[in-house]
Amino acid sequence: MTQVVEKEMGEFAEVDCVADVVVDENLLMVAFATSDGESVNQHFGSSQGFHVFGISADAATLMAIKVFPKEKKDGSEDKLKPRLSWLHGSDLVYVGSVGGSATRQLIMLGVHPLVVKGGTEIEEIIEALQAELKASLSPMLARVIKQKNAKGDDRFDAMEDEGWDE
Repeated sequence: MTQVVEKEMGEFAEVDCVADVVVDENLLMVAFATSDGESVNQHFGSSQGFHVFGISADAATLMAIKVFPKEKKDGSEDKLKPRLSWLHGSDLVYVGSVGGSATRQLIMLGVHPLVVKGGTEIEEIIEALQAELKASLSPMLARVIKQKNAKGDDRFDAMEDEGWDE
């Protein structure tokens, strides 16, 4: 059974994006499209909210919660912007479904969308991710971690070595 640490709802400060709550660059920042905080049960574009966990092989901590106003499933891309903006800093986002345009935009942000069916329990997904982090990584998760590590501050050292200057 996974140790999931949850903060009380009132403990969360309003943040502009997930990147504002990253406290450890080694944590996998995983967002879940959810209306109840228990299962992945929302379409990305009309999701009423996201719960974001910082996940390591041994622990998972609820880091942030964002609630959005109820949206119609009308294909309008305007509702994507606040969701995309807020998810900046996430590594993965689990959704019930997601359109092609939103998928492309998430990937450009460095957020990998994963579709799960049937209201999969968030705790179940966290346990599977932790098991994978302890064992051998799937090609997808290996790619996500490689991309995450490439975002680190060492890129600035590389730029300086190439002659870049402020």
